[in-house]
Amino acid sequence: MNQVVGKHEKSDEIPKQGKQVKEKKIKSKPGNELSSNSVTSEQAANKLKEKELRKLEWEKKLAEQKLKNDKENLSKAELKNKRREQQEAQRQAKVEKEKITEKAKSQKPEEKNNDIRKSPQKITEVKKTKTLKCVQFVQHLYRESNQNFISNTVNPKDIHPVFIKLGVQYAERVILGSNARCLALLAAIQNLINDLQTPPKHEYCRYMESVLQCCTNYLQECRPFAVSMTNALRYFKLQLTHMDKSLTDNEKRARLLDVIDLYINNDIKRAWDAICMKVNDKIFTNDVILIFGCSSLLYRILIDANKSGKKFSVIVVDSRPLLEGREMLRKLVSAKINCTYVLINALSFVMKQATKVLLGAHALLANGSVMSRIGTAQVALVAQACNKPVLVCCETYKFTERVQTDSFVYNEIGDSNILLSVDTLSTTSPLVPLKDNPKLNILNLLYDVTPPDLVTAVITELAILPCTSVPVVLRINAKENM
Repeated sequence: MNQVVGKHEKSDEIPKQGKQVKEKKIKSKPGNELSSNSVTSEQAANKLKEKELRKLEWEKKLAEQKLKNDKENLSKAELKNKRREQQEAQRQAKVEKEKITEKAKSQKPEEKNNDIRKSPQKITEVKKTKTLKCVQFVQHLYRESNQNFISNTVNPKDIHPVFIKLGVQYAERVILGSNARCLALLAAIQNLINDLQTPPKHEYCRYMESVLQCCTNYLQECRPFAVSMTNALRYFKLQLTHMDKSLTDNEKRARLLDVIDLYINNDIKRAWDAICMKVNDKIFTNDVILIFGCSSLLYRILIDANKSGKKFSVIVVDSRPLLEGREMLRKLVSAKINCTYVLINALSFVMKQATKVLLGAHALLANGSVMSRIGTAQVALVAQACNKPVLVCCETYKFTERVQTDSFVYNEIGDSNILLSVDTLSTTSPLVPLKDNPKLNILNLLYDVTPPDLVTAVITELAILPCTSVPVVLRINAKENM
């Protein structure tokens, strides 16, 4: 019995231990329940937020649909009334703004007058823009007026005084002609070479190039460069870059001066002599030579032919506004050459008497076109109609790689007011009142382009060539300069 009782006691102890274990497990559950409850609460909050957003979106969609349905339900008359109300409200807002601006203007008229007095430069600029009339298809050719170019661009520290003087002469048309302008530029560069003093720690040629660039930029603002000037300047800069750096400054000066002298003698003066010899072979006794305007090269040719004992007469055709033919006529008459002077409007009448036509050139383009003083193309056209030979006298240093078929892409515009004044009249010109006509735009182009079909031949120092040989000459000159 005692043994049985012991078994029952043991069995009673076992369930007690199981209960204790369960109690321990139950005691350990509250912490886990807190953590799980926090996670579930966060998830529930996120779900609520998503639901609220979905509700808001759905409400917006419903509101939009209601508006659409209301608009569809409205009649056309109601829609028109609403639109009229909106337009009236906008008009009233504009009227109120205008009233406010007018009040502000009426309240402060004195302040504006004081501002105008303080800034007279602005007034002049506005006046200039109002008075300036531009032709649309050549609007890119217009430049700033030459009245204020000195004050805007001149800096005595960077620009030599010789270039300042030369720029004024270019702008006021004191120096005319591509040859004269090129020779004046080379003379100014020679003065710059003699007067330039390099600062310490500077190389002479590089410093010379920087100073020369400032001077040429100033000249470009005064008046655009001629082709002869660009070619001469390019040649000088090429020699400047190839100068030996081991030489002293005085030796470099001497060499640069020699370079300019050689260029003037070989490319300009000797070219004139060679062209004069070639043209003299084409002039015969009792010839009637027609020329246009004034050209330094044509003057040399005619003087040499007269000195050789040939008897011929010259017809000088001139045109406004520059009337350069007057100076040519004065020089030829002083040399005792028989001359006739006419304006270009009598060209068709005089051309029948001429035996040949001699023309100068501002530049010879790569496509064979001749760029010269405006009116040259008209003379060549009339000469071709009358079966007269047209000979263009041009040095090779005026050849350019530029291609141009018209006079509007690249040209130079002169003062339009010159066309309104006629100096041959004793009274004022009747064209002067047309200046203030708002419907009239006056255009004064300085150059025109003559197509190669109108030119018989081009006489250069190399040979008598066709116009189409310009690329060949440019290729030869490029190899020689290398």
